[in-house]
Amino acid sequence: MDSMTYIAGFIIGVITGLYYFFGLWWTVQKVPSSANPKRLLALSFMARLIPTLLIMLFAARYNPGMFITLLAGFFLVRVLMTRKIGRMNKEPRNAAQS
Repeated sequence: MDSMTYIAGFIIGVITGLYYFFGLWWTVQKVPSSANPKRLLALSFMARLIPTLLIMLFAARYNPGMFITLLAGFFLVRVLMTRKIGRMNKEPRNAAQS
């Protein structure tokens, strides 16, 4: 396959990762103020998981190499978001934010 297939797989992986992990971050932020946190968690999980798995299944059936680069983009987003959010949580908070 040509390199554009692998580049497209990586870009799709990054977009899919952003969708999945920003959705997870949003859900975690909303759980404390939710009237029904179990329902929020379940709906969020399904709303993130189903599209992500369908995209990955399509990529795996289309081209296994594309699937591998998709996974690389997906997990790159995970690593970068984990580091960014970890740094945000380590920053000192003033009394008004606590």
